[in-house]
Amino acid sequence: MIENILDFTHMLAREIMVPRTEIRAVSSQATVKEIITEVTESKHIRIPVYRETIDNIIGILNVKDLLAFWSKQITREDILSILTKPYYIPETKNTHLLFQELKENKKHIAIVIDEYGGTSGLITLEDLLEEIVGEIRHEYEPMAGDDGIIPVHDGAFIVDGRTEIEKIEEHLNVSLKKGRYETLSGFILNSIKRIPLTGEKFQIDGLEVLIEHADERSIKKVKIKKIKENLDG
Repeated sequence: MIENILDFTHMLAREIMVPRTEIRAVSSQATVKEIITEVTESKHIRIPVYRETIDNIIGILNVKDLLAFWSKQITREDILSILTKPYYIPETKNTHLLFQELKENKKHIAIVIDEYGGTSGLITLEDLLEEIVGEIRHEYEPMAGDDGIIPVHDGAFIVDGRTEIEKIEEHLNVSLKKGRYETLSGFILNSIKRIPLTGEKFQIDGLEVLIEHADERSIKKVKIKKIKENLDG
């Protein structure tokens, strides 16, 4: 357990962030109705607000602040006036230091910026806590390899949603369809065009896929298995 916690002290923000393709955000030009719809559907307490593109996040909308400020006459400008300033960090930010900074600055969310100044992803205090608690929770599960892929039974594997597609192809000896994604999560999202629910099961490109754990924002854990070919015909 101590070794797992020590691993956290050496991790970088880009390793555990929610990638930009999975960020739930709202435009600064959205109507009040559209903003409320996004708040309701995303179920997040804090939602990034951007101007023109996701690369220009201008603030964070706290749903609790919105409720406290709410009136039937509320306007978009009213909502924009209660945004909090974004907390920007580089992809290479050490997660242990970030955890301390977020607590000290009373921040719950950080926007991860790439080397060109664009939005690479976001990371929350809850994400960081989950990394620590998650490591402890899985202490007695089957040992994973260096790539985080855990063999279970009947040729199946438990895989983190952020695992690179190339590593999965190597383990299962398959060639998966290529696209604008690098991870298992991206592969699944590209195939079904939505974030799946925990417990959902489907077949994609010769793989049997079972969502072991997902929330409203991302795919966490997946059980995958290569579908056996029918040799009878």
